[in-house]
Formats: sequence, C-alpha cells, structure tokens
Amino acid sequence: MTVLTKRLAAAAALLILAGCGQAGGEAGKPAPPKPADTLKKAVPSTATDVFHYTITGGEQTASGIVDSAKKTLTTEISQKIADGGFTLTMKFLVVGGDSWAKISFGDAPAGAGLPKLPKKWMKLDTKKLGAEAERELTYAGQTDPGYLSTLVDAASGLTEKSSGHFAGTVDLTRATEAEIVEAATLTALGEKAKAVPFEATVDAQGRISTATVRVPAAGQAKALTYQVTYDQYGSAASPAAPTGSAQVDAPKAAYDLLNG
Repeated sequence: MTVLTKRLAAAAALLILAGCGQAGGEAGKPAPPKPADTLKKAVPSTATDVFHYTITGGEQTASGIVDSAKKTLTTEISQKIADGGFTLTMKFLVVGGDSWAKISFGDAPAGAGLPKLPKKWMKLDTKKLGAEAERELTYAGQTDPGYLSTLVDAASGLTEKSSGHFAGTVDLTRATEAEIVEAATLTALGEKAKAVPFEATVDAQGRISTATVRVPAAGQAKALTYQVTYDQYGSAASPAAPTGSAQVDAPKAAYDLLNG
C-alpha cells in the first residue's frame, strides 16, 4: 500500500467514524444519556453526602438517615400487626460494626404476652444475631434503603417527561427485594405485575428525590402507592452512637424477636 493510499484509507476511516457520531445528533456532540442511566447515576452511592429517607406504602413504613462517610445509618420501621391489634415499632442504629435497637409495641392489649424490653438503646451482640439480621444490622456500604437501583433495573419504557421527571413501568417480579407487595399480591396481579406505573424525580444536582410505584388492586389487596423519598442531602443530622447510661445490653427476648 502506497503512502497516499494509507492516507486515503485513514481519511475514509475518520469520515466513517464522524458519520457514526452524527447519528445521535449534531457532529461532535455526544448522544444524550439514556433515562435509565441518568436514574442509576442519581441513586445514592458511598460518595453521596449524608441524607434522610422515607419509605411509605409498602409492606412496612420506614424512615432514617444514611451517612456513608461515617459508616452510620438509622432505620425506624413501623408495622401494624392486625392480628395482635397493635403497632410494632423498631428503631435501629448502626455505626460501623456496632448496632443498637429500640423495640416497642404501641397500644398492645394487656395480656398479649409480649416481652417487656428496655426503653433505652439496646446494644446488640452481632454474634447472637441470625445471618439475615446480622447482614442488615452491620454497616456494609448500604446506600439505597429504598432499593431504587433495583427498581430502575426492573423498569421499562423510561422517558423524561419534563426536566428531572421520569416515567415508565416496573416489573415487580424482578424487584421483590424492595418488598413493595406480598407474594400473594404479586401472584394475584399476574401479568399486570410486570408493567406497573413507575415515576421518579431528580433534583437540580442530579440526585434522586422521589420514586413512586402505583400498584393496582388485585385479589384481596387494595391499590397502593409505594413511594421512596431521599432528601436533606448534606444537611441531615449524622447518627451518633449512644454512650454511658443511654444504652443497655440487649436481653435474650430482643434477640428472639430479631431472629424470629
């Protein structure tokens, strides 16, 4: 091949590459990111500032704070126990490899047989926790308590309806980790479970603010709206470990509940 032929071949290759680049828009401008990629990038990571979260509408109501820089997090879970006629409230505090809990049975009827637990923070011995409880009650880089990354992975047809507002559908059969509905409801939904309306919003700094899943009624289950909110980025009060008389060792009854 002559030098001229080599130059022509190189020039032709550049023209082809330039033409390929123009397929997504004007020459020299990269194609805009896909909505799913934008949302995945917006989900909190270990580099995200401390933030507050709330989760409503699912199997449990939860709220708390995550501070990845300090490897700390709090979780407060509230669940109505219909058969028992009371509300179970559990608060958890994790600081690195240490964890504490507060458990209460609001409005529990007398004679319900529920254990009497300390009102102070109960220091937990992770060696006494079952595998699942230990995994959830030690810090291991948890940054997405609402499992929004899972929801985005299970989403289809995502489009940006307006600046920072995305919509599509989500396949609940691929997002069971989020615990949005019980297994019986998932079965009752049938094929509808694979295309449930999904929306998400991202703030001006590219951080996810809300995610909403609207589940239709199915079988004995009423329609519900599952929503995750991530807010107070950089301003939420970072959790701190209790000290001195603010804590007590957890009794056996606490471990029985957590491992049950």
